[in-house]
Amino acid sequence: MNIRDLVGKIEEIERESTGKARDMCWDLINELIEIDLEMEKGMKNFNRKVEKDFVEFLMTEGIKSGSIGEA
Repeated sequence: MNIRDLVGKIEEIERESTGKARDMCWDLINELIEIDLEMEKGMKNFNRKVEKDFVEFLMTEGIKSGSIGEA
């Protein structure tokens, strides 16, 4: 189950709730959305670094093996 599924289920509970329970659902939904956005941002940065490192590895190995010439 992902965060989107959790938010959907909490929204269902929120619609059936009143008072403090409804407010708690609202707060939980907002917290989950913030966490999801932060995780997405972190994964983008992680993917960029992995991609950069992989390209550097391929270039280095290609030069070492003679598959590509040094520029």
